Amino acid sequence: MIFVAVRHIKSGEQLFSSYCGGGEQSAAERKAELEPYGFTQCTCAPCVNATPETDTFRKTFQARVEKYDLNGGNVAWAKLRALPAGTLDELLAFQRLVVQEGFDIHDKYWLMFMPTLALAYRMAGRLSEARAVMQQLRRWRTSGLV
Repeated sequence: MIFVAVRHIKSGEQLFSSYCGGGEQSAAERKAELEPYGFTQCTCAPCVNATPETDTFRKTFQARVEKYDLNGGNVAWAKLRALPAGTLDELLAFQRLVVQEGFDIHDKYWLMFMPTLALAYRMAGRLSEARAVMQQLRRWRTSGLV
């Protein structure tokens, strides 16, 4: 088995690997799956910091990231000349949750969401942020994780 980091790992930072079947489970579902094996107190960040909001996020991640796909999602604004008010804030709020919950390792996040975020930055006139997102995407693609 080979593990590859998709972000910088600080010296001494603790790494985790999930024993559960899917990242889309709520904290209660993960706990129920682990109990037969004697795991009663998981200390990973998603379990320790679980809230109804994060549980909902985990359950809806797949559909939400697909919604942001430029090739078939619900991003009609991509064909407009101006970004609708609040769109960039919505995308950035979603991105914060993705990173907080550790879902920034998913291919769909990179392939469907990141190009959309870059376009939104560009349409908002925030070209340096758009370039930074595209550089992150290029680094991800060349990391061999595609």
